[in-house]
Amino acid sequence: MVKWFDRFTFYGDLRFRHETFFTNFDQSGGMNYGVNFNRERFRLRVGFDVRMWDFTGHMLFASGTNQQVSSDQTETALATEKQFWIEQGYLTWRGSGTPWLAIQLGKMANPFFMNYTSDVMWDTDVNPEGYAEQLNFNLGQHVNLFLNAGQFVMNQQPSTNVLINSLTGEIIGVSGSGHQPWLLGEQAGVSVTTPSQLQDDLAIAFYGFVNVSGGDAAPLGGLVQQGNSRAGPGVLPQGTLLNNYRVLDITAKLQTKAGSIPITFMGDYIRNLANTTNNGQRTGQATGNYGYQVGVIVGQAADAHTWELAYFYKLLQTDATLADLVDADFGNGGTARRGHIIWFAYNLTKYLQFKVKYFITTSIVPMSTPAAPPPFGNCYNIQNPIDPTQIPPQNGSCGDINRLQADILMQF
Repeated sequence: MVKWFDRFTFYGDLRFRHETFFTNFDQSGGMNYGVNFNRERFRLRVGFDVRMWDFTGHMLFASGTNQQVSSDQTETALATEKQFWIEQGYLTWRGSGTPWLAIQLGKMANPFFMNYTSDVMWDTDVNPEGYAEQLNFNLGQHVNLFLNAGQFVMNQQPSTNVLINSLTGEIIGVSGSGHQPWLLGEQAGVSVTTPSQLQDDLAIAFYGFVNVSGGDAAPLGGLVQQGNSRAGPGVLPQGTLLNNYRVLDITAKLQTKAGSIPITFMGDYIRNLANTTNNGQRTGQATGNYGYQVGVIVGQAADAHTWELAYFYKLLQTDATLADLVDADFGNGGTARRGHIIWFAYNLTKYLQFKVKYFITTSIVPMSTPAAPPPFGNCYNIQNPIDPTQIPPQNGSCGDINRLQADILMQF
């Protein structure tokens, strides 16, 4: 019994967060005159790994509201009980004779190399579902070459979609070919460890989204965030992506020291190599196909009584990548936004951290009007896009948004 129990490793964390939103719009799209929005949230995650021969099973359960980009739970509704979800559930095979190869399947931790700046492509709470392969090769004492690949299911679509004009209710046809939407990703990179044990990394990835847009597609499900050109009322199912996404992502990290203080420079640059002219559905003009994030972290809040101070700048154009997978904390999440990120963190112990983070963001898509609506999904109510007087949904509101987060994080 003891030997069997030794196969398990348990872990988790508990985070409490206060958030304040400082916005420049009210329910009708005007200035909010200093009336801000506050909320209290928490996140609880509990997981374990179990090792069996060349296999390791991973399970992680988390709080949340069934969103792909967040495990946070808002404290609300008269202290009603909160739900627990499967955050991860996957299997890893690493052969004893092939330690350089790992194969994974299930709902997994993101298998690609990422920095903090990689949230221009991936929110850290996204746990993709499907298959992944990772290869690592040591080229001498200080150089490691890595190759990562992933084949991820985006949604389970019906073989056909009945097309209904959402303005008239008229059936206008049938679309769909039974082709399922997938994300196919490949990444190659190199990691160099210096004699002083600092690590520098460079990686190049390509992410191809298959069957996610146009006449054979349908909305992907999950939380819809700001950004991306989407179908409004009319021929295609409402909310369907209009553009394709074939995204190049370059990720870099450079570590150094100023005396005993570690300094880490990070950056990501992404570009959608697909055509972003809305497939002729609207103006035929490109909506913006690139994004980037760069910044620096001074110090490292890891051990007891350590600290870090960080600054980053981010810009994401409307169709730089799939908005529903990127950082959910920048503004109100998604693309079509630019701005600054600042934080300070201090570890009281190795397992207890205090952190204050501030986002200063500006929408790079103007607030929509009936006379000049942007591509659907950018700024106005997704449930009723033809009524701009409705309250914008929290996940799709445009305008300038500053956001304060104060966290207490306990790891175990």
